[in-house]
Amino acid sequence: MPYRKPGFWRRLRTGNLTEAQLGFVLLAPAALVLILVMLWPIVQVLWQSLHFERLNIPARGRPFIGLEHYQRMLWGTDMTWTLHNLLPWRLAGLAAVIGIWFGVHRGALRLGAAVWWTLLIVAVAGVLLGFHPGADGRWNDARFWNAFSITLLIVIVSVVGSFVVGLPLALLANVESRWRWLVRIALLIPWAMPRVLVGIMFAWLFNSTGGVVNDLLGRVGIEGPLWLARSDPAIIAANITIIWATSSFVGLILLAGLQSIDTSLYEAAKVDGANGLQRFLGITLPLLQPAIAVALIFRTLTAIQTFEIPYAMTRGGPGRSLETLGIYITNTTNSLNLGYAAALAVALFLMSLAITVVYLRWIYSDT
Repeated sequence: MPYRKPGFWRRLRTGNLTEAQLGFVLLAPAALVLILVMLWPIVQVLWQSLHFERLNIPARGRPFIGLEHYQRMLWGTDMTWTLHNLLPWRLAGLAAVIGIWFGVHRGALRLGAAVWWTLLIVAVAGVLLGFHPGADGRWNDARFWNAFSITLLIVIVSVVGSFVVGLPLALLANVESRWRWLVRIALLIPWAMPRVLVGIMFAWLFNSTGGVVNDLLGRVGIEGPLWLARSDPAIIAANITIIWATSSFVGLILLAGLQSIDTSLYEAAKVDGANGLQRFLGITLPLLQPAIAVALIFRTLTAIQTFEIPYAMTRGGPGRSLETLGIYITNTTNSLNLGYAAALAVALFLMSLAITVVYLRWIYSDT
């Protein structure tokens, strides 16, 4: 009879597993836990978003409605292209995107830069011109697109701001000095503070009558605005607060990347006559790119899910000027519309997934 290799279950009973089979057995419990903890809730929310479920409107059996929630969120009525809907500007944006990718085809522009410029043009065109060519230039659920615009603004401003602030802090904490422990403690404190506490603290600082910020501005002859009672000042105050709270996290990741750089490279550059700026641009930034990518991934994902600080400062107000997607999902859930809230959560998840994929492609395209 021809020899047959023993199967997996026979090897498992006899305790004679191969290395690959042993690895599978050891990883199976962890994989099962991840499926139950992570994948199953995602599938459950996705399934819930396809059903009508409002706790204040009894419905027998939670009827299946398909993509109606997503149609309400993303699609509009009476969508017609006319010059009144700023069609020339839309065509100009489309031409710019085509030019960017033509540059990638010719090798004049890198893929990562092209993706970022495309996303920026789409975002700016969407915010300024409207994402949909209807009569009002918006989609069906204007509140969703308002929350999307606020979230996008917070992502762009706070991620760039936290990197601009966090990088100098990381460089300062990496300097060989007897006082650098103070800088490292200063990096840890904002990161360790609860976000709700940070929001309440800065809401007091930006208080229009008895706040520290307006008091300091008044001492130099400047009349401070009503920070949390007007839309634009409230957005500025919230972004400043988020940057203060998150730049330390970026600084800690960049500090870990700085400490992994071999100091002999700097010594060799000094021997070759390179000054401090040349060493920073030629050694530090290129070797710090993996740490920068990790910091930007985590910072962007947390910025998309922003909830605690705007909610603690203004409850999403004044009006809906600080109602992020996270706050909108919470308010929709509180209004007992669980099906639509699930659809909004799926949209937020897809945004996070798309940005993560873009970052990962940027990382692996440069390695």
